[in-house]
Parts: sequence; structure tokens; C-alpha cells
Amino acid sequence: MSITITDYGLTSKGEAAKLYTITNQNGCQAQFTDFGATWVNVIVPGADGPIDMMQHYDSAAAYENGRGHRGCPIGRVANRIAGTGPSFTLNGQTYSLPATNRGNGQDVNLHSGPDYYDHRMYQAKTDEANNTVHFLLFSPDMDQGCPGNLNLTVSYCLTEDNIVKISYDAVSDADTLFNMTNHAYFNLNGQGTIWQHNLWVDSTHYTETVDSVPTGRILPVAGTKFDYTTPRPVENTLDDNLCEEPHHCLEKPRIRCIGDQTGITMEVHTDLPGFQIFTSFDKAGAWNGAMTNAICFESQFYVNAINIDNPAFKKPILKANKPFHSETWYHFIF
Repeated sequence: MSITITDYGLTSKGEAAKLYTITNQNGCQAQFTDFGATWVNVIVPGADGPIDMMQHYDSAAAYENGRGHRGCPIGRVANRIAGTGPSFTLNGQTYSLPATNRGNGQDVNLHSGPDYYDHRMYQAKTDEANNTVHFLLFSPDMDQGCPGNLNLTVSYCLTEDNIVKISYDAVSDADTLFNMTNHAYFNLNGQGTIWQHNLWVDSTHYTETVDSVPTGRILPVAGTKFDYTTPRPVENTLDDNLCEEPHHCLEKPRIRCIGDQTGITMEVHTDLPGFQIFTSFDKAGAWNGAMTNAICFESQFYVNAINIDNPAFKKPILKANKPFHSETWYHFIF
């Protein structure tokens, strides 16, 4: 196992970004950059040479100017917050947020924009003994409209079993919202489309939405396009949250996706309640004309949970001075 560090270009502010590559004994590589604490790529050996598994850019500047938050950690609060304005109420105080999108006839804030965490430089620390790179960020009180001085660490580990483990660790000096995810887009064929990828999801319910904003209802997947309890090819209109089950735990996969051309399997684990599954329609270009689309599995608290009066929507509230830790794993089997 080794960790190498190479230059990854300059940001618009003149900051020098680095690319961190972890390589294991099987020839699997995972790459990350300190610009945005972004997961750039995972590369697995194939019969005809290395196969890129992720949509990615080739420099920090390209990520700065790109779309879709590819491979980026999203926070303080991933996905959408609606409410009036939009807004949320915490400990009796209402906090207004910038309106960055529309949904269900109202303004919403998406991914805590417009000052995104993935457009910031992180402090990097390597731990070669544990095959891990840590990225550290300080987010001050009222950053992105949220209270509390927050210290965040996003860590990536590549194991000898070809698992990329993402850990989120945070502590705030005041109660705040906290709901991190990663926006990695995968194509397990390494090229072409994903519509014949075989997908299994261990979820029997989903959160109903109107224009991407939850209604507060949780509905069964049976008879809908969200039913992947029996493996089948990927639908091309997915952008929805699949719910947790009582038996879920970090050690057991909740998602299994298989590339139809390569046979490469990816199993996804998390200790968070939900998974937003999203299919990308971007045209090839940044990916050397190879990948035309990809699929994203975003572990998260349910969307807009802070504003929904339903106990199944666990609130993404981080209590003052109480450390938060969560993990999501991506296991590549080849």
C-alpha cells in the first residue's frame, strides 16, 4: 500500500491543489484532492488495462468550474431545505437560507449553496499506516446560514479488500444542522451508459416527493420504479431517497450494482438513514468521450427532514460539543 502526492493545478485564488493517490496490493487505486476534499476517481484493474469507475475532472480548476459536484462531499446540509424562504427552525430560532433552486412551488436551498464546501481548500493529513487521507475544514458560526463553529474532517481510506471508506467527523460549539454526503458518480463499465447495470437496493419504502421536495409521506416501493428489491436494470429517471429498514447496519450492503460489460460489482454500505439514488445525463467530454452517464448513491438523512413533522424523518441536528461520526463504504469486487 502506498500514498503518492502530485500537483493538481491552481484554483482561481491561486491556491495550489494536490492529488492524493492510494494504491493497494491488488492494483486498485483511489484518488482524492484537497480542493473540496473531493473523491476524484477509483481505478480497478481490468482484462484490457485499468478501468476508471467515476466521472471526474483532471484539475482543481476544472472542478471549480464544473457542474454536478462530482465526487464532492456536500455539507453542512446535503440536498434540499425548503421551509418558508427557505428556512429552518432550531431551538426556537428561525434561520433563513439563500434560495438557490425551486421545488414544489417554493424556493429551496440545495447543498448549502451558494458557498459550497466543495469549493474550498482543505488541510490534508496523510496516514500511510492506515491507507487514509484526512481533509480538515473549519466552518465558522453562521457559515451557509447555520449556527455554530464547526470543525469537520472528511477521511478516505482504501483497504486491501478494495473498499473505499468515507468517514465524516464533526463537532460544533452550538447546536446546528449537519448532514454530509458524497456526490460520486459511477459507471462500472468505465464507458458508455449504465442502463444495463444490474441494481439491487435493500429498501421497501421511499420518501414521496413533488419536484424533488418530500411531501412527508413514506410510500412502499412495490409496483413503482423505485422497486429494486429484486435486481434489475437501472431506470433512467431516478432522483429519489430510498429508506432505511430495521435490519440495516454498516456491516451489510444496502445497495449492489453490477456493470453489465465488466462484471465489476460495487456494494454500498452506510450507517445513515437514507440513500438518494440519482442518474446523471451529462454528455461525455470531461471523461475523454468514454462515459456518457453514471449513477450516484448519496447516503444521507432524509431530504428536508428538519422541516417535516414525521418521526421517520430523523432530524439532522448536531448537538453542541457532541462529536459526530458516520461512515459510508464503497466495495469494489472484480
